[in-house]
Amino acid sequence: MMKMNKTFHYAALFGLISLLSACGGDDGKPGNPGEPGGPPAMVIDTLVVSFDPVQMQSGVATVNYRVTNQDDEPVVGIPSATFIAAQLLPQGYTNAGNASQWQYFTSESCNDSCPGEYVDHRNGNYSYTFSAAFDGLNDVGYQAGATQRIVVKLGGDSLADGTSLPITNQHFDWQGDKEGTSSDPVYTRNLIKIETCNSCHNDLAFHRGNYNQIETCVTCHNADRVSNPDNIFPQMIHGKHLTGFPGSLANCQTCHAEDETLSEQMNWARVPTMEACGACHTNIDFKKGEGHPTQLNNANCVACHNPDWTASVHNDGGNAQALAQFKPVITKAMRSGDTVSFTLTLENPATGQPYMASADQLDFVSDLRVYANWGTSFDYATRSARSIRVHETTPISGSNGSFDYQIAGLTVPTGSEMDKGTLAIQGRVCAASGVLGACSDEANSEVVIKSSHRFFATDALSDNGRRLVVSNDTCGSCHGDQQLNFHGSRNDLEGQCQLCHNPNMLAEAADNPSLTTADFKHLIHGIHSGQRAGFEGINYPGNIGNCAQCHVDRDGILSVALPLDPGVKPLAIDDGSYTSPTAAICSDCHSSETNKNHMIQQGAVFNGTLSDATAGTESCSTCHRQGADADVLTVHPIK
Repeated sequence: MMKMNKTFHYAALFGLISLLSACGGDDGKPGNPGEPGGPPAMVIDTLVVSFDPVQMQSGVATVNYRVTNQDDEPVVGIPSATFIAAQLLPQGYTNAGNASQWQYFTSESCNDSCPGEYVDHRNGNYSYTFSAAFDGLNDVGYQAGATQRIVVKLGGDSLADGTSLPITNQHFDWQGDKEGTSSDPVYTRNLIKIETCNSCHNDLAFHRGNYNQIETCVTCHNADRVSNPDNIFPQMIHGKHLTGFPGSLANCQTCHAEDETLSEQMNWARVPTMEACGACHTNIDFKKGEGHPTQLNNANCVACHNPDWTASVHNDGGNAQALAQFKPVITKAMRSGDTVSFTLTLENPATGQPYMASADQLDFVSDLRVYANWGTSFDYATRSARSIRVHETTPISGSNGSFDYQIAGLTVPTGSEMDKGTLAIQGRVCAASGVLGACSDEANSEVVIKSSHRFFATDALSDNGRRLVVSNDTCGSCHGDQQLNFHGSRNDLEGQCQLCHNPNMLAEAADNPSLTTADFKHLIHGIHSGQRAGFEGINYPGNIGNCAQCHVDRDGILSVALPLDPGVKPLAIDDGSYTSPTAAICSDCHSSETNKNHMIQQGAVFNGTLSDATAGTESCSTCHRQGADADVLTVHPIK
């Protein structure tokens, strides 16, 4: 086993050469000057690895790379590293119809010693020479024309001065003969980006947090490395997402997101295989002919399952195209007494023109409703919003595609007349293959439109209303773009749900009442933390403490920050008692008796009177406000 090559080895060698030169020997040609490294990095938040071409000698690879920090300053003295080598066989190489597949060669780690030769050039540049030729390692033959991959894993330890090194694993793809310098590969296999995974999972990492890149995972999770076929990467990932997936499993592009930088972004539709497809369609045994005609290999899959067909059955069936032809928009609104009057325009975004007929005259409109509630500064006056079924209602007036309606019966508490209200739209249209059509035609099916909301004041629409806490974009990072439909056709989680799911909902007098109420903020916290009754099996895919996964920035400050917005009310309980606002929200997740006692010691009120719960005795912000020692924005793992 070769030891790590330390810098002093070079000093000793240089001294010996100098001594020999003094004796009159040939001093040879001058060597290449070392690359100036610049001042070494002192602050290291990120490690960035850049690679030079791989050098091959007798089939043994030497990888040369440079490591810098986030400011492009060289990182010197990295004490350990792991080097993984793999080879990619092209599509169809192993058999007609087979996908391209990775083959694992070896993994070599350097700590106090190395299997190969590890050199720190002390200027941010490093070299590693593998201990043996790849050819024959792990019983895999080296193919000079194949794409090769080297992964370098660094970090998780510290420099000699105690500076911690963050974990990173980065890869370099290349091809080359057994002698000479590598060149760029002619093909690769890049189907998914880790950023897509992390839109749900945050910082996804495995094997004690050491590996956090898809390009790393596939170098080991292949048939030449794992013994269980279910642990080959495509099968493993598909299988793990079969339960608890927050979106539609049929929509492959939730994970295989469109991205022009991914050379094989459509591989999921272009190369159907028994292995990949069977990982989701678990009721099929291809070789036994159960659930599908017998297929002994992948050679004939594409004959029936061509890319267009595969894509068509694994998307929304043209729903997005149909919805692009219909959009209801509230263009005017004003309140008089307990009645809000509004103008509704039904637009066709595909043509840029409005529909000239009202909703009750359009045969493709199955359901179209508008809801209203008043009081955006205090989270609404009533628990049930007033509504109108537009598709069943003759407009009061209107022409040229804009029609007028009214919703009566709003509750406007005394003193709130200068506040604002919210109007929310929901509905369904009928379509087939991306074309709107009559709902009476059985060939058409209902498609839920994207709900929306607008704020209104006494005299006009308003761009400002209820505070923004979560957004459809943040929810959509896991659930899809307004794909999570409730009560038939409500999917505007940003502003629609709160019209009914508000503090007027009563919690049950239970051990932790905040986990029983349907008030939106408590409902969502309870569901996602798996603490709400009926949702104990929720397997939240990210870090539940990363509030930024759902919460949004308001003027540069995350909406979870303390102190709370004045509009947040105490939690109302069905026995007539109340819990003070901050304690109610924090106990959604921090629900232990220890947490509860801590809150009480800081002035929180649990199951008290309304006057006590609103007396302002909570002192949570003393320690947990922005900039304080235990700021919620810093003690939570927010990223």
